[in-house]
Amino acid sequence: MRKVLSAVLLTLALSFGMSEPTGAPPEVKHIALVVIDREGKEHHLKSPTCEGLSYIKVKKGEVEYSISLTNVREIEVLRISGDTAIVRIKLENGKEDVFEMPAHAFCTALSDVGNASFRIEDVKKIVFRKEER
Repeated sequence: MRKVLSAVLLTLALSFGMSEPTGAPPEVKHIALVVIDREGKEHHLKSPTCEGLSYIKVKKGEVEYSISLTNVREIEVLRISGDTAIVRIKLENGKEDVFEMPAHAFCTALSDVGNASFRIEDVKKIVFRKEER
């Protein structure tokens, strides 16, 4: 009986561990991305959120922006200055600009082996692409 119960619990734990990140908004479920970390390692992920949202909060001067992850083509971390990350964001429409965002912004996504998480300060570049539905 213990073996059966253990097997059932292990199966349930693995099933939930491989599911999409909790609360991932529907608009990001078809977004795939490659995260290149500070060590240069590539991580192939999908269904990203940052701070649990389908957009990132950035600032340019005294103006704050919310940029939908569905509109982003690439985020390049240019440098980290204290708690602030200086990032270049390229949009799907071809526009790009440099913004500030929290270096500790916490992002999650789904990988082939389970849920992945990272902070912007741990990243060199994030390249987004749309998956076929």
